[in-house]
Amino acid sequence: MSQPEPSKKAGATLVWVLGAFAGFAVLFTAIQAVNDSKQGFDPRAEERLSNTAEILKGQNENLAKLGLNDAAKKKALFEKTLSTLGSKKPGVSTQVVPGSPTQLKQAAASAAPAPAPAAPASPK
Repeated sequence: MSQPEPSKKAGATLVWVLGAFAGFAVLFTAIQAVNDSKQGFDPRAEERLSNTAEILKGQNENLAKLGLNDAAKKKALFEKTLSTLGSKKPGVSTQVVPGSPTQLKQAAASAAPAPAPAAPASPK
């Protein structure tokens, strides 16, 4: 018995699929080239830049009012804040971490079912 001859259609199908893929790639590239020319335009760019300038001006005015324009003053204030925070003693936190022993105790205490109310007397 002789071996069947491989079909030549399989190769042609592959060529058509690759050709379609290449065609869509060329079409995509052409569309992107046309749209990229419009991408750099932002109608609100001037408004955004003016808002940014206004915000930066306000921030710099606030820093000047606080006297934080000078690096030495900034460092002194930072050191003072650091020493104040360092001198505080840690306190008990009211925040409960899930899975911690405190949370498990609270969950066990709240999980205890309340006693059922007494049944009302039915009139006969």
